[in-house]
Amino acid sequence: MADINEDISINRAALGAYIDHIAVFDRLEEIKPLSLPVKVDFILSILCEHGTLTIDYDSTSCHLTERSLMVMRPGHTLKSYSASSDFKGHMIVVSTKLLGNTIPALSKVIPCLVQFKDNPAIKLTPEEVAGQTGLRALLRNKTSVKNHPYCDDVVRSLLEAMFYETLGLYSTYTPSLSNPISMKRRDELLYRFIQAVEKHYATERSVAFYADMLCVTPKHLSATIKETSGRTAGEWIDSYVIIEAKTLLRNTGLTIQEVSAKLNFSNQSFFGKYFKHITGISPRRYRSSLEP
Repeated sequence: MADINEDISINRAALGAYIDHIAVFDRLEEIKPLSLPVKVDFILSILCEHGTLTIDYDSTSCHLTERSLMVMRPGHTLKSYSASSDFKGHMIVVSTKLLGNTIPALSKVIPCLVQFKDNPAIKLTPEEVAGQTGLRALLRNKTSVKNHPYCDDVVRSLLEAMFYETLGLYSTYTPSLSNPISMKRRDELLYRFIQAVEKHYATERSVAFYADMLCVTPKHLSATIKETSGRTAGEWIDSYVIIEAKTLLRNTGLTIQEVSAKLNFSNQSFFGKYFKHITGISPRRYRSSLEP
């Protein structure tokens, strides 16, 4: 299990189906360890600043030219890529686990993530390119800092800023971005599932509960959520519970037993085992690690 200080990390060597956190690349040579084809279970942002880059995925391809931005969300099969000799750009990889732990109100942006799948590439203005490269530079700079006491919080904030900035760009070029009615059935199920989790995670952690609420079988719900988001239904539920647990442990004077009760665990012992299973450390150790 990962220690809490490993929630944010740069992974430059092993881009692929098992990216854990964040990876930032400036050159295609840096992602050669990627074994293709691969089923994407992370969010991949590619900005072509100069030259051209062709990405082959699923049964189609996308040709990026100067100032093109492409966002691939989980669910695609990345087959191959080829770049011109003068290609310059950058690639950012963010795991769905980290994204889910960074932006709690995910139902607000699910419609946008859906659009990434059907409309992965847009053309930016020079000013928009400058905004993207500026945020990328800040993200890379802050992830290299080792001794800053709030490094993880800074990186999460930068990641959130970049995410919303990118969503804003896509909404400019795709006006119907926020309309969940136009979603495909499986994307609509993800949207409704996340809405339900955001409402009930503090009291309900069973996949069966959400499946019953959404009038599908637990097996169908789990398979669809995994295919659409890259994470299982159970992982999404756990992420919301852990975010809230960490918030309560960090920002309130509640005892661990009171936090346990607030999150509807039967007893403190069960809460402790659950928390340690997900985070790798006990609630007590997590809280003590925050002390100056």
